[in-house]
Amino acid sequence: MNKTLKITIAGIIIIVISYLSYFFYGIIRYSHSSDWQTYKQYMWIFKDSAKTNINPNFCYSYVKERDVYNNFDYKDNYNIIVWEFKDLANAELKKSTINQNVNLEDVKFDSGEILNKGSGLEFTINYGFVFNSTINVNLDKYSKIDRTFKGANYKGFYGSINQMSLSNEKGEHQILSDFTKGLTPTVFLFYKGRKSFYIIIINSKNPFDENIIKILNLE
Repeated sequence: MNKTLKITIAGIIIIVISYLSYFFYGIIRYSHSSDWQTYKQYMWIFKDSAKTNINPNFCYSYVKERDVYNNFDYKDNYNIIVWEFKDLANAELKKSTINQNVNLEDVKFDSGEILNKGSGLEFTINYGFVFNSTINVNLDKYSKIDRTFKGANYKGFYGSINQMSLSNEKGEHQILSDFTKGLTPTVFLFYKGRKSFYIIIINSKNPFDENIIKILNLE
């Protein structure tokens, strides 16, 4: 084996090792850990009359120090996501925007993870995402908002969603959600309460309306 070939092989090995090191560092440093108990700490979001209809066999969480994703099954018909973003504890609700007809087809992340891969609602997350002062929701051109609504510490909409993203104050997409089975009846909420900031997503394969939020403690 001549010297040039040895140098080439050594270079390839170094590149492969560097890539694998970077890949596994990203997984360890930025990815969420799955958990089957943390969701219990967020049951306060439901009124007592609704808690008996939560099926614990299909509840789980994805946990990271800066955010906690919780998934609840309600009446075996509704999927409810309560996602806490701790960095936004001091964010102003009024600054969060709801944007329609946004081009999401070209949204790509250099590195990231997929939550709920293979399910009806997947989330692709940019590793090390940042929401410093606000969080916005962006809907693609196929999605439709039927009604918007708001309360003292929440605001949102009901509609049919295909794809949507969550972007930061710079307009940078950080999280991309994909309803893999196409347009899906959905309620989306920005909620500020319990000294933190939350995204709440309620979806079902069957049509419903925004009155579903009456099962939630949004005081």
